[in-house]
Amino acid sequence: MKLNFKFTNLFGTAYKCGNLCYTSNGSCLLSSVGNQVTIFHLLRDEARTIAINSHFNIEHIALSPILPILFTVDCNGGGSLVSMLTGNVITTYSFRHPVSAVSFSPDGKYLAVAKNHCIMVFLAPEPSRSVNSLELYRFLYGFQDKIKNIDWSSDSKFIVAGSDDMTARVLSVRRNPKLVIYTLSGHKAPVYSAFVADGSLDCVTVSVDGEVRLWNCDSTHHDLDKTPSPEAKKALFKLQSRFTYRNALSQRINETITSVTFHRKLKILVTAFESGIIMLHQLPEFILIEKAKLMADPVSSVAINSSGDWVAVGSEEHGQLAVWEWRSKSCHLRLSSHANEMTSITFSPDGLLLATAGRDAKVKIWQVASGRALVTFSDHQAPVTQVAFPATKPKVVISSSLDGTVRAFDLTRYRNFRTMSVPNRGVQLSSLAADPLGELAAAGALDAFDAYVWSIKTGLLLTVLTGHTAPVSSLEFNPGLEFYGCLELVTASWDGTVRTWNLADCETAIASKDVAGGTMTEVFTLPTDAICTTYRHDGHELAVALLNATILFFDTSDGRQLGSIEGRHDLDVAQVGVDDLVTPYRAAKERKFLSITYSADGDHLLAGGDSKYICLYSVPDCLLLKRFEVTINMSLQGVQEAHDRRKFLAAYSSEAAAAKEEGREALPLPGVRSGDDHSRRWWRPDVRVTSVRFSPTGDAFAATATEGVFVYALETAGLGSSLLGGVQNWLFDASSVDEETTPSNARNLLAEGNLAGALDIALRLRVHDLLEEVIESVPYSQVNYLARNLPLSLVIRSLVPFLARQLEPGRSRHAAFYVAWADAVLHVHAGALRRSLTNVARPRNKLQLSTATDEQAEERLKQPGVLLEHGEWRAFQASLVRLQSSLDSLKGSLLNRLEGVDAVWSYLSAVADMAKGPGYPLVSIAASEDEGEEEEEEAVTAAATVEEEEEVRATELPSPAPMEDVVESSPAGAVKRSVSNATPEEEFALVTAGQQEDNLETSTRKKRKAKKKGNLQHESKTLTPVRKTKLKKAGVEQKIGSKKQFVAIAM
Repeated sequence: MKLNFKFTNLFGTAYKCGNLCYTSNGSCLLSSVGNQVTIFHLLRDEARTIAINSHFNIEHIALSPILPILFTVDCNGGGSLVSMLTGNVITTYSFRHPVSAVSFSPDGKYLAVAKNHCIMVFLAPEPSRSVNSLELYRFLYGFQDKIKNIDWSSDSKFIVAGSDDMTARVLSVRRNPKLVIYTLSGHKAPVYSAFVADGSLDCVTVSVDGEVRLWNCDSTHHDLDKTPSPEAKKALFKLQSRFTYRNALSQRINETITSVTFHRKLKILVTAFESGIIMLHQLPEFILIEKAKLMADPVSSVAINSSGDWVAVGSEEHGQLAVWEWRSKSCHLRLSSHANEMTSITFSPDGLLLATAGRDAKVKIWQVASGRALVTFSDHQAPVTQVAFPATKPKVVISSSLDGTVRAFDLTRYRNFRTMSVPNRGVQLSSLAADPLGELAAAGALDAFDAYVWSIKTGLLLTVLTGHTAPVSSLEFNPGLEFYGCLELVTASWDGTVRTWNLADCETAIASKDVAGGTMTEVFTLPTDAICTTYRHDGHELAVALLNATILFFDTSDGRQLGSIEGRHDLDVAQVGVDDLVTPYRAAKERKFLSITYSADGDHLLAGGDSKYICLYSVPDCLLLKRFEVTINMSLQGVQEAHDRRKFLAAYSSEAAAAKEEGREALPLPGVRSGDDHSRRWWRPDVRVTSVRFSPTGDAFAATATEGVFVYALETAGLGSSLLGGVQNWLFDASSVDEETTPSNARNLLAEGNLAGALDIALRLRVHDLLEEVIESVPYSQVNYLARNLPLSLVIRSLVPFLARQLEPGRSRHAAFYVAWADAVLHVHAGALRRSLTNVARPRNKLQLSTATDEQAEERLKQPGVLLEHGEWRAFQASLVRLQSSLDSLKGSLLNRLEGVDAVWSYLSAVADMAKGPGYPLVSIAASEDEGEEEEEEAVTAAATVEEEEEVRATELPSPAPMEDVVESSPAGAVKRSVSNATPEEEFALVTAGQQEDNLETSTRKKRKAKKKGNLQHESKTLTPVRKTKLKKAGVEQKIGSKKQFVAIAM
């Protein structure tokens, strides 16, 4: 199994803090999520996260207008220059103090950073190579207090900035004697924002109390660029007008302004208030264009794209993000994060969807490839504890909650179709499991110490499993094929036992709607409390995580213990915070694994818990292979591994002061209800991993942590994005390749016309771009030939997963070509796959590998059915499910297209029908009343003629049918059937009879057409021009009808 998993995307967090930023084309929106940045493509409905891995939360984002370069600054003053193409950090810069504003100049040559009461101007990176990526150009002083924002003039020579000293200042970047520094004063509150108009130095200043001032400059850019002379006057600014924000009753709004932005070309001022209201005003008249309330919480940041159509709004309170199209008064995008910690995660059987459960009583469904949230279910009334997909039903998701209900949701209609609960008893459900067939759902109680089993079809409670003396912490159905008949369930509890139950009676209870009892078959006694359990995919091995961070492995056939892993030291627990007096050594004893899962091959185990690390273990060796660090964000507690005790007091006091100034959430001591409590405890979230799950395809895994859902994938997972910052730098895996297996050799063979050799190298390398290039170069006529000569191993490991990814919606334009590949591969290799399936559940111990030589063991491992032992069959099975889902979606899109074609034909038919009616506008205008009556009669006659022709055509053109049926139902087909069993003399007679019937039918058809043509010519001699026009339109309708029938037959 490959272990080079790499961070791919971050789900579940749309916005954390800081400013929002659009790209230059206005189609992508950048949002800071903790110490990383997420890019939302608004046209393609896709999201991708750039792993900047700053040490603190990112608060400021700036994009270069000439280069794909992003500059970010965290809350502690650490700057990072990031490439938008690769997502790599180019260089870092420490400002040593918090930064309040960052902005690139319009020409991309300068970068301005506001720190405290001064502005630092850097020479920004240019397309030409340079030794120093960020070179300090000069300092700009003159402010008496903290700077709030920075805006550049259109010629990139002047900067205007607002400050908390209730003034705004215009500063010259280069030395200019006409304008060195100019102070705009008069506000009675801190100036929140200051902007410069397009093509001039006219300024707009907005204060916190809601006052807007417009300033007019008597000099232009050209005047200031001229060579200074002794008689030259300095630039002067004059107050042009002053406005205040007012409501619908013309009353002044006294709410605090939280964010302001300005579109200089359209002169639109966008203002956000503490109540969540957004206002758009047209300057310089200050006319209210639009007003909307997009958030229930205070708005933290607003941004407007280059075209001025989309306004992005972000709120820190619950991590909400919205893109508002103000012209149509609709939301183009609305995203919300889980308000509280996420508790569970699971993959769909095809690996295309992710389901997450949170303490905010919501269940969210995510699309893995695009990172988009499909739907949010809010039916639960209490925190959701667990979520699960049945193995054979990817369109059904089941969740349990502390409200005592288990709910089943339909992902086709997006509704809650089944609600299961314990009758006449209120219990809190803390764990959940669904059987692979999707017929049963089991949940464990937190307060009743029992487990309950329901029928998903009927919603009835089938059995109650009693025997535990503590809360049931985990449940799992045995996924082994040989256990499907007995429905084995395992339950783990805090009482230190794991119990297995036989639910065979539940099958009869589903049909009879009776309550069935479960039989306890075995009890495993543990040294301490059990936290979570998981089965290997073949059901022969069970892993149990204990309270002391120990993982035990059991053989389910005889109940003996196979091994154990001591994970206490692998968690590498840190101190929670500066006020935590517990040492890391002592804190490690209290930490545990909260979730474990097997890999697709069953040889590796993934575990996550009260730590920032996700541990990957080798099950046969019981050794730690690799650790994945979820985050290095020190804004969370538990990230820093050790603290200096000499700095405890200073750090804590500074942290509390900064938190109080920023208004962060705090926890008051018990008994304090109102007033300023000086003993308040400032709180930061603790980092932990609550749930981990491997994808059914084995090429990715996901983990729910404090900052969201982290997705790690291999290169073959197909999760790489074409968006900016997509993962591109992967480690090369040299398994099953040699010196000749290189991309250059594959392209050389492709150029020489050796398609089979190029395809073999591409499938062995598993490089997505190379495989796509080679396969799309194959002519359609050679698809079946190449599919027939491919080995089964390459089909299972590489080709079928690739085809499943390429047929996903939006992946490739060559859908028909890849459908032909899938059809050829499945037809050719169906027999071999069926033979492997017959022996798919063969246990590995029957191969006698311990007594065999290396060559014999290698040969035995290549036998059909051993794929399951390595997890390849399960990964291939998930790829087949993904391929089926892709084909279903493709079929649905084609049907929608055909429905659209039918709608167009119906519209054209309706237009043609208007030409036959008496109320047609041309008839009523051109004809008199008498002529109208005659034409009405003629129209009825023509309509009857058209209907008669349609009946004749219907007899001539039969309804669409398969080609075999058409041949068999035709006269020639009847002749062929008779000829196949006749003598030579009879053959000649039958053929002659068939030809005579065809000739007779043809002559009859010609006579009908000639007769109708003569009647129409006779009538056309006495028709008016209006009547001729109507007949022409009727003829058009006839052509349309025949064309429609031809299209139907062709389809």
